[in-house]
Amino acid sequence: MRILWIHQYFATPKGWGAVRTYEFARRFCSAGHAVDVVCCAGYDASLTGSGPKPLMVDGIRVYVSGTAYRPHMGFLRRVLSFLGFMTHALWHVLRRGGEYDVMIASSGPLTLAVPALAGRWLRKLPFVFEVIDVWPDSAIAAGVLKSPVLKWLSFRLEALAYTYASAIVTCSTGMTERVVKKLGVKSEELGVRRGEVLKFESSNVREWEERRGNRQSAIGNGANARTNIKLTKVVTLSNCCDLGQFVPNKGRRQKTRERLGVRDGQTVVLYTGAMGLSNAVDELVTAVKETAGDERIVWWFAGDGPRSALLRECVSALVGGGEVLKFGSLPKEQVVELYLAADVNVVTFMHEPLFYENSPNKFFDGIAAGLPTVFNRTTWLEPWLKEYGCGIVCTSQDAGAEMARQLKLLAVDVERRRRMGQGARRLAEEVFSRDKLAKEYLGILEEIAR
Repeated sequence: MRILWIHQYFATPKGWGAVRTYEFARRFCSAGHAVDVVCCAGYDASLTGSGPKPLMVDGIRVYVSGTAYRPHMGFLRRVLSFLGFMTHALWHVLRRGGEYDVMIASSGPLTLAVPALAGRWLRKLPFVFEVIDVWPDSAIAAGVLKSPVLKWLSFRLEALAYTYASAIVTCSTGMTERVVKKLGVKSEELGVRRGEVLKFESSNVREWEERRGNRQSAIGNGANARTNIKLTKVVTLSNCCDLGQFVPNKGRRQKTRERLGVRDGQTVVLYTGAMGLSNAVDELVTAVKETAGDERIVWWFAGDGPRSALLRECVSALVGGGEVLKFGSLPKEQVVELYLAADVNVVTFMHEPLFYENSPNKFFDGIAAGLPTVFNRTTWLEPWLKEYGCGIVCTSQDAGAEMARQLKLLAVDVERRRRMGQGARRLAEEVFSRDKLAKEYLGILEEIAR
């Protein structure tokens, strides 16, 4: 197959963005398919300077737009960036869409639906609409999208994308149920800020795995497969784990800890990724303050964003800076070393119902590295956390303080951390292996390709 993948936020391990697209595309290439990616270099500086000629990255042909993008941008600059990249991607589809068998458009931003729809209507190119964030719902819930006109336009564009997509891939069961409901009603009628949390109906992990197994069987059943795919147009393919990249290694772990000044008996708590409005940075700050007097706990932060100043101010106010190291945005290759040297992984999101559905890459990286995870709020991943005994979910109104209490308990219980870490790695291997999910994704593409 010849696959076109449009993803504005594409990044390789040399960048600081999520590598979902890169890792899937690399596996598709290894299976004998050709993959072209259209992206910008906003999350990966190694992609800059290529001009109109494509880069070859591990078998993937990458067309890099000159569109500027940074997470710190204000609303207007972000909109201009989205429109600029949309135009670049649209021009690529109009010029070269006839060369491909299938297209994937990864959203957000939602503007990527425009080149996908153009390819469908003008080039008869079937496409998968990949919902990494449920736009515009997530932008509305985070308080970023406020204009009634822009909301209306966004809901209309979203409806068109869902209607004309040959398949819709989401990153969590909650996202899938939200999208399925949107297929039957006007998107805005679901509500965003005050809507009910769309939870996976069953807490039985095995039932979800059975559904996945049935879908994989359908994909492999030749002539009958196409009908089954149509019946399951919305498919959950969560973010997942790169098991070969995050192999726990005592030697690497000790070397990193010594380099960063971690003493024997200290527990390293790691937070990676975005520090924006949706990431509940204020609760991270509370947890840091509440643990500041405990010399057993060391915090590592690798990430950046509009709210990172809160964390900097907190650290500056602590006597001697506290036991906190802040690295800023790092290439994925360096972030891997931090995961392999840490003891506990922390995941935080704001408490709007929509963020129950998030599929955080930092969680999947953490379990691949064999780390227990502390969540500041409820999550669709709770059935697996319970099944494999690898996570803690904070439920009190003061989540920051509860995170601090849980971290202090973990700091003094090495055996519990060891058991939770073993469960985390087992969950990564048995359920969320990238290799397994890549085969399923490829089966979907093969069924809808023209």
